[in-house]
Amino acid sequence: MDAPTRPRSIRDRLAKAPLSDQAIVDAALAITRAEGLHAVTMRRVARQLDTGAASLYVYFANRDELLGAMMDRVAGTVSLPTPDPKRWREQVYDLMRGFRDALEAHPGMASVLLGEAPTTENTLAGAENLLGILLAGGIPSQDASWAVDILMLIMTATATETDVRRAAGNTTDADHDDAVARIRATFAALPPERFPLLVAHASELVAGAGEERFHFAVSTFLDGLVTRAARA
Repeated sequence: MDAPTRPRSIRDRLAKAPLSDQAIVDAALAITRAEGLHAVTMRRVARQLDTGAASLYVYFANRDELLGAMMDRVAGTVSLPTPDPKRWREQVYDLMRGFRDALEAHPGMASVLLGEAPTTENTLAGAENLLGILLAGGIPSQDASWAVDILMLIMTATATETDVRRAAGNTTDADHDDAVARIRATFAALPPERFPLLVAHASELVAGAGEERFHFAVSTFLDGLVTRAARA
């Protein structure tokens, strides 16, 4: 006769990873990547960690505080270059692209950056780095200071647009091409006597891939800064 099966001891089970602020942020970001920021609640994160929601409040007072820590982690993945006067324009673009890509990899996180000014270690480091690059490029300090905000708005708006398209199911190149074709057709079909320019320039209005248009937005803004600096 077989010996009776011994009940598994709690010590025989795989031990859960100890709870920490880092583990909580890891879990929250994993949920964000898989389901979007809207799915991140204290209860949902606790379930992901196989614990109770109350245990999360030991580390974060509320969801907003958790979102701030998530934003700080995302910002920390962006490479910060040493300001170089010879390459400052390229560095601005690369930095903005890095932040944009980091936000787009975490659907909904752009809304966190839009909601309040950066106040965490890594978001502040990003702003410090951007300001340093602009100053190295010879942009006057007041213009450079305002430009930090405007460039971040351009970057965040681009990431937000990606979030909106993703939420609408526009996630593939084919989806994007279809959407562009519909917009162009809408412009082209307008009454030419009322909207002659939109009809005539329908193709130009929708031309260019996202990366090209993003580069245009950043470069055009930098052109304006350089022109202002030259006048001063």
